[in-house]
Amino acid sequence: MTGRYQVIGSLSSPFSVKMRAILRYRRLPHDWILNTREVQERTKHIRPPIIPKVHFPEEPADVWHVDSSPMAYLLEERHRDRSILPDDPAHAFLAHLLEDFGDEWGTKMMFHYRWVGEEKGGDTDYVGHLMLYPGTGPASDDALREAAHKFRDWQVPLWPVAGIEPQNVPLIESMFGRIVSAWDMVLRDQNFLFGSRPSLGDFGFYGQLYQCFWNPASFKVMIQQSRRMVPWLTIIDDASGVEGEWIAPDAPLCDGVRELLWLAGEVYLPYLDATLRAVENGEDRLSITVLDGMVHSQKAMKYHARCLQVMREKLAALSQGDRQKVRHLLDGTDAWRYLTA
Repeated sequence: MTGRYQVIGSLSSPFSVKMRAILRYRRLPHDWILNTREVQERTKHIRPPIIPKVHFPEEPADVWHVDSSPMAYLLEERHRDRSILPDDPAHAFLAHLLEDFGDEWGTKMMFHYRWVGEEKGGDTDYVGHLMLYPGTGPASDDALREAAHKFRDWQVPLWPVAGIEPQNVPLIESMFGRIVSAWDMVLRDQNFLFGSRPSLGDFGFYGQLYQCFWNPASFKVMIQQSRRMVPWLTIIDDASGVEGEWIAPDAPLCDGVRELLWLAGEVYLPYLDATLRAVENGEDRLSITVLDGMVHSQKAMKYHARCLQVMREKLAALSQGDRQKVRHLLDGTDAWRYLTA
């Protein structure tokens, strides 16, 4: 191993490109290693078998990290320069909330639009090739086509795990349009969520929206809803040259950030709360009705239950004054009651 971070990932993995973008912004020397078949075979002992897999400098050669959110916090402990956590504790908490929202609800949008059919502007053959080719390397057309179809067949069983079921499609599509519109509002006022430098929340949404940019169906929605989103994605993809500041601690949040927090309180946090209650009660599925009576029901995921527990722990760890500030900043949303239940 070298004194550089080693990142094994894929362009089709939202969490891989998210991690790469964080390392780029923070100007941390790293090697981007495509997760080819050869690399997969060499690293199959690493558990859980997900990407990105990241080796930190100065750690033993057999120690690899997975899960982008904990890794982002580990980087905060190791490096002080170009932090992605706002200096203000209340803003830092909201950045975490928005990262979680982007990471976990964004996966539903990404998976749905990745494989929708032509009736909704999708192109599954193109997407299959796009997702697979960078890690496949030179191959005949027939071999590449076969590999792309196998990749799609591997992903299909994952749809219900991510909540991609027919009854959920109206809400998933509505939320995608609302989220892109909210981001367009953000970018009218400022470069990033909490000022002129990117936060953890920006990178959480970036990873999923980057995938939606490559998917034909979601790209069409994206450019209909926003003329700013695609250029922004190219900026945050490599923000190593960005110099900026956080908004002042007493500055009001911009309208777009408030809209994202409202959506979190209306949909994402109720989903996490229902997930946690289902897991605690030993129930296999959860169901919520939100927004204009739209339904979302799916298998309960223990990881998402833990997401809400972590947020509640982080909020409880703040000083009383910072907790009150968070409550004030969430005024007008339904988020607070789910964070303090």
